[in-house]
This record gives sequence, structure tokens and C-alpha cells, in this order.
Amino acid sequence: MKKFKTAVIGLGNIGFKFNLDPKRKETWSHVSAYEKCENTDLAGAVELNPENINIFKCHYPDIPVFKSVKDLMVSVDIDIVSICTPTESHYSILEELMAYPVKAVFCEKPFAASVADGEKMLHLCAKNNIILAVNHTRRWDYGYIIVRDIIHDGKIGAVKAVNALYPGQIFNIGTHLIDTVRMFIQRDAMMVSGISTNIDNPDPNISGWIDFEGAITFTMLSTGKREDIIFEIDVIGDEGRVRILENGDRVELYSFVESQRYSGYRELSLMPTVQLSRRDRMVEAVKDIVSVLKGNKINVSCTGRDGFLSLALSCDLIESARRNGNPVSLSYSEMMLDREQVSDEHIAY
Repeated sequence: MKKFKTAVIGLGNIGFKFNLDPKRKETWSHVSAYEKCENTDLAGAVELNPENINIFKCHYPDIPVFKSVKDLMVSVDIDIVSICTPTESHYSILEELMAYPVKAVFCEKPFAASVADGEKMLHLCAKNNIILAVNHTRRWDYGYIIVRDIIHDGKIGAVKAVNALYPGQIFNIGTHLIDTVRMFIQRDAMMVSGISTNIDNPDPNISGWIDFEGAITFTMLSTGKREDIIFEIDVIGDEGRVRILENGDRVELYSFVESQRYSGYRELSLMPTVQLSRRDRMVEAVKDIVSVLKGNKINVSCTGRDGFLSLALSCDLIESARRNGNPVSLSYSEMMLDREQVSDEHIAY
């Protein structure tokens, strides 16, 4: 069986150290995901922090750690590269990787430090025929996939509204939320409005709304503290409602039924419990990339385009908040990406 050689650039939390937390039972780092996927071998890493290198070497003494992307790429033939460095470096690292025969890049979120950087990253990967995946992990999380399928199968009818709670930090966590809602409703965003109590923070807490095609309004409320985990989405259709709670661990499905209290009205009734089976979403993400490399599917489940649009919407919400919540049109839309021919088969929706 062919195994793809992989490397992780950045051995911080998401690159490596999250899986040292004894409370985290699933796979939470790129290093562990590559280790657990039967189709990949971890062949190298890049890190500058001596402490991170020493900790990594205690667990993976045989995996070489390099001080630069160039040193890695001239020393080892790498098929898949994870970019797990601070967001400001994503574009420059990806640009450097284009000089080598990389087949796929698995980039951490937020996708880029700016819309301009993100656009250039899409163009680079399209030009060089590189598969580009972005780690919005809920794309591979079974609970969120169940909700996606409930919506797409029409079990709640036509979507009318989406409401959500998230802890805060529009780039760190809000991009996850926006990407998940885009996955659920698969519509183009049209306009946004945002407000914030800490707009001058590099990663502000943003509440607001996004209007999507089809007269669907998505409202999002930041509760203000990342460490107090709350991530809930409520999707309301004309035939029912589906809620995903407890950060993806519980799904509730409701249907409108004839009211027993009011003639001529319907009320929501809770349907039998939706059973969730756990699967390792980070490992599933790597398997997804491998499936595209093998030609078994066309696109990864979270493309560079997906990551870019989530970033662009987050930036637009911040711009609106700076204007005291005045609605703003989008800096980018899916149609604009199509017109500029940014997408190819690897970054289409």
C-alpha cells in the first residue's frame, strides 16, 4: 500500500502539543493525525522553538526536525505539508512550498492574515495544481455531518433562519462557525452587519448577522470568553428545526405537527433522539486529503475556497463593527471567485 510522506510546519498546540493534554481523548494535532492514518507516514517537521523541539523529540526521536522549510524540502520528499504556524506566516510559507513537488497542503485556520493574502494563496495552489485543504474540523465531525444531511435531505423543509452562539474571537472560533453554517445551507452570503465590544483587539469578539441568498438570515452571538466553551447552532426550516449542542455532541430534531392547543396552528415536536457515533475528525481530514490524491474524489471537504470565504466574511463583519454595525456588502463572494477563475477542480465548493 502506497503511503504518502507528510510533514508538519510548526510544532505548537495544533501542530503537535494538543495531544499531550490527557483530557483530549481524540486526535487534536496534525502530527497525531498523520501518525494514525494508515495511508501516511510522518517524515519530518519544521520548528524554531527549542522547547517544542525537545518535547517533540521525546515522543518522536526518529523524526527529523528542521529549522527552515527549505532544509525540510531539500532533505525529504514530502507529499502533504501541514502549515500550523501563526496566521501571518501562512502565505509566505505556502509561497515557498511552491518551489517543491508538494501534492497537497493542509492549512490551519484562519486561512490567511488578510483577504489579499488568501486570494494569492488560492491562485498559487490553482496555478501549481496543489490540493489545498483548510482545517475547519467540523467538516469532518460526524455530528455536524448528520445535521448537514438532515438539512440537505429536506427533513426540516426549506431553511428560513439560522441562529448560533460561540465563545468569541472571530478569527480563531468565529471562522469555524461561519464555515459550518456555509456547509449547512450552501448558499452565497450577500451582506453582513457586525458589532463588537473589543473591536481594537487583534481577534475581536463579533456578534451580528449575515444575509444569505434565499432570504436566509444567520445571526451569531459571541458570549465573550473563549475558555467558556459554547458552540451551538439552531437551523429553522418551514417543516421543522435541527439544533446541534454541546459543541457537536448532541443533536435535536423537531418537526412541525398539528397543534393540540390552537386550531389552525402547528407546533414543534421533538423527534426520536438522533444517535451519534464518534469518529476521529482530524484523522478523517487526513483520509479525505488522501482520497483526493488517490483520485477517489474530486475535492476535499473543506477547500481553500471554503477557508477563504469564511475569512472574508469575518473581515467584513469586523469592517461593519468599525462602522457601528452599518451593513456592508461583501469584499468577496463565491460568484466573484468564479469570475476571477480562482477555483479549479481542487478548490471548487
